Amino acid sequence: MTSRNWPKQFRAAASTFDRPALAQLAAEYAAHLYTVPKLPDSVGQVLLVLRQSRRYEELELVADAALAHGPGAPAVRRYYAQALVDGGNLAVALGLYTELAADETAPRSDRIEARGGIGRCYKEMFLACTEPDRRRGFLNRSLEVYLAAYLEDPDFYTWHGINAVALLARATRDGIQLPSGSPKVAALADEILRAVDSAPVRNSWTEVTACEAAIALGRYDEAVERGEAFIETTPEGFEVATFLRQLQKVWQLDTTTSLGNDLLPLLRSALLTVDGGGVTVASGDLRTAGPTDELESGRLERILGADRYLSLTWYRTGLKRCRAVARIQTADDLGIGTGFLVAGTDLHPDLPPLVVVTNGHVVPENLDPGHAHVVFHGLDDDPGGQGRFRVARQWWYQPSADRGLDTTILELDGYPQDVVPTPLASGLPPKPLNRQRAYVIGHPGGSAQPQFSLQDNILLDYDHRVLHYRSPTEGGSSGSPVSDDEWRLIGLHHAGGTGMPQLNGAGGTYAANEGITIDAIRGGLAHRPPECSTL
Repeated sequence: MTSRNWPKQFRAAASTFDRPALAQLAAEYAAHLYTVPKLPDSVGQVLLVLRQSRRYEELELVADAALAHGPGAPAVRRYYAQALVDGGNLAVALGLYTELAADETAPRSDRIEARGGIGRCYKEMFLACTEPDRRRGFLNRSLEVYLAAYLEDPDFYTWHGINAVALLARATRDGIQLPSGSPKVAALADEILRAVDSAPVRNSWTEVTACEAAIALGRYDEAVERGEAFIETTPEGFEVATFLRQLQKVWQLDTTTSLGNDLLPLLRSALLTVDGGGVTVASGDLRTAGPTDELESGRLERILGADRYLSLTWYRTGLKRCRAVARIQTADDLGIGTGFLVAGTDLHPDLPPLVVVTNGHVVPENLDPGHAHVVFHGLDDDPGGQGRFRVARQWWYQPSADRGLDTTILELDGYPQDVVPTPLASGLPPKPLNRQRAYVIGHPGGSAQPQFSLQDNILLDYDHRVLHYRSPTEGGSSGSPVSDDEWRLIGLHHAGGTGMPQLNGAGGTYAANEGITIDAIRGGLAHRPPECSTL
């Protein structure tokens, strides 16, 4: 029997963002590890794919099965501990890292990396803890570990050193008293930046380090340039997500500051083009007035260059589309689904200028139109409460049953100001699809903030009525807009599952989500024109 090429299969599933396939492969591979007499060489490659894809649950499963072969393989222990940290299991991860750091039989590089892992565990504990004494203790332990590792080889272990810089700066901002003799932020950051600039090899981690050092030194224009240099190294999704988390959680950057408004969208934009990238859009981002002015002034183009400027323009357009997305909810703020604004006449000439589109199974099948509240949560802080509206009229409804179009079109008793309705695409992307994307914006799980769905977002197939895509969704996403790569509306999300029948006579099933095509909705309106139903 020909043996399976496990790494190749994992890489293939990761390259198409096929989360169910990765989960199935991980379960099969973990079972396989219990059938072989010794740990196969493929385990390291498999764990690397899972880490790069940020599939931490699957990584834990495989690493646990690998460790059943014995406590060897330091890389397996490191990957396992890393997955535990990112899964929030800090105390267990700390134990693994501590054992590996003390294991004299392990290579020195693995022991040094494990010490960095110990530092990260204490750093995460510091960020999570609110009790002052324990919080200070976690910070001091993290600093101690990072500095000790860095001082063993300052030219090589700059990653440990820059984490110490970030924590020193955070302690100053938070008013936490540090042990006597602690290094000065500026001096240590300058030393690290000079070491990075003299390094013979530049990579994603050296650029991350340089960016953080520039932040610590107050050289913000340089920090943005270093952030761009990091993106140009084509980092993995794991690296981008780690850097983004560091800037937000430790450096406390957000888009209300000039530096955060330049750096965070740059990194979020990068997540859109790497495997496993995902972004939750904060309502503060949606309400920021600056991005449009910056784009019009060309400031970001000057900083980032033409290619990156286009990517940021794409991201900013996505934020603008979020403002047209609303949560459909009850009077007591229970989220039922999602809806979005479109120009009614783009769908049918008899419709009002502005309408909200959602699923028929959201309104009226699950919530009576007269009881529905339509809330644009990106506008929640408006003093006049301009983000909340009621349904005035129902213009069109197609049921969800029996392969119906599952669509409702509503007129509201008012609309938010300065919100651009979602533009409609002229058609679906031409076939073959060649890994075209489908982007979903909604309120998954009834969340208050609208979220981009940017993971596993391959457009799989479509026919005259529905399109299938691998964009992850959950309860509350019903009624979300599905957009093409230019943020033009191509579908209305309404269903999904792990056993969806494939389209166009392909046979079999696959894991997919399903949306009603906008062409099908327009066709349905032409066949049965809208009629006003006042509530």
